[in-house]
Amino acid sequence: MSDIKIASRYAKALFEQAKETKSLDAVEKDIQHLIQTCEESADFVTFLHSPLIKKVTKKEAMEKLFASYNPLTKSLLILMADKFREAYIPAMTQAFVNLNNRHNNIMVAEVSSAVDLSAKEVKAVKEYVAKQTGAKEVQLKQTIDASVIGGINIVFDGKIFDSTIASQLLKLKKDLQIA
Repeated sequence: MSDIKIASRYAKALFEQAKETKSLDAVEKDIQHLIQTCEESADFVTFLHSPLIKKVTKKEAMEKLFASYNPLTKSLLILMADKFREAYIPAMTQAFVNLNNRHNNIMVAEVSSAVDLSAKEVKAVKEYVAKQTGAKEVQLKQTIDASVIGGINIVFDGKIFDSTIASQLLKLKKDLQIA
């Protein structure tokens, strides 16, 4: 079974249980903290993936690390450690965020441009994505990529809107080779 499938199953179970017990906000807060921990601490991620650390040691460490978490979140993390699935925790957190975003009608879009976008441009991109998807909220992840030369590239909901100069030059180059 693929990593994504395994992580998604744990995320779905946590999400459904949190919805059922009306603790979705608390669990989401825990998941966001866990994502931040994984991003900021390479040692923590190494700890999760290490086959040299015994299951008992990992469970004890996780119980202490996540003592302040919602009991639902904490019990899932301990269960994952118990089933030797702790290496899937980072992927599970991302799958949970995706489920929660879908539930709250939030669309995440990635925007690449050669320069930083102005507030007006950011607003226009958000409006475009909201119109295309029907999302009530749009969250943008911006990256600056000099290789696009100019224009923007927007990726959302499995779709790509590419109006970069680099892609237009590439298309022109292909058209000239055919002619």
